[in-house]
Amino acid sequence: MKGGVRKRGKKWYCYFKLAIVEGKRKKIERVGGDTKKEAQPALRIALNEYEDCGNVFDENNISVSDFLDFWYKEYVMLNCKFQTQNNYKRAIENHIKPNLGKYRLKLITPMIIQKFLNDKSKENYSSGTIRVIKGVLNNSFKMAVHPYRFIKENPMLYVKIPRYFDSDWVCTKKMVLK
Repeated sequence: MKGGVRKRGKKWYCYFKLAIVEGKRKKIERVGGDTKKEAQPALRIALNEYEDCGNVFDENNISVSDFLDFWYKEYVMLNCKFQTQNNYKRAIENHIKPNLGKYRLKLITPMIIQKFLNDKSKENYSSGTIRVIKGVLNNSFKMAVHPYRFIKENPMLYVKIPRYFDSDWVCTKKMVLK
């Protein structure tokens, strides 16, 4: 989409054309600032707002903890059964927020999440608990990509559940293989 800036009187204005409605094209024009340098960033912001249908958010500042609160309130509470809500809430409050909540959503990587799940496995949490944690992270990050568009890619695509190691099971398995 094209737009531009122009001077009218003492102010600089930014403008762009909207989609064609009923055979006519409408033009939006806003005050961009006192100088051309102020008007050009204002044009970019206005174009982004128009292309995002008015959804403007600052994806750089939201933490994993804040996003999980938002996701739980806007999705889980409205679409999941009562027991699923309780399981998700318990996993978020007891496991995910204390460890991953401090990270910014945009900066969380598969390596950080994989280390987190590996540590949970080493702390002897059951494989079922680890699966619930992974499921909560996967479902929430999938929605962070689409429809919320907070991040570009789901980091959970590259994370695997660690193999559940029980010291007795490993010893027994080695003895059987011999």
